[in-house]
Amino acid sequence: MKRKPKKNTKAEDAYIRDLKRTSTFEKADRGEAQLLSPDEYPDPVKRFLARERRMLHIKLSAASKRKLDALSRATGTPMDQLARQWVEERLTREAG
Repeated sequence: MKRKPKKNTKAEDAYIRDLKRTSTFEKADRGEAQLLSPDEYPDPVKRFLARERRMLHIKLSAASKRKLDALSRATGTPMDQLARQWVEERLTREAG
């Protein structure tokens, strides 16, 4: 069973609203933000980036997405699992 992500705190919501209003470059120009090297990233950002490196984002055409969605409903298997199976099968076929 998947766990629900934690709700944002009020401070996090305020930070997100501020980021949507003001670009990062504007903040850097005003001295409100600074550029960091990857070694200086905070631990939560490092963990997020590590998870993202293991992920593959696939962009499907609308027709392919509809077909995948229909297949998902017909088999009862989640779309992401079907896509993962397809990629793994394709890699196995290409490798051997």
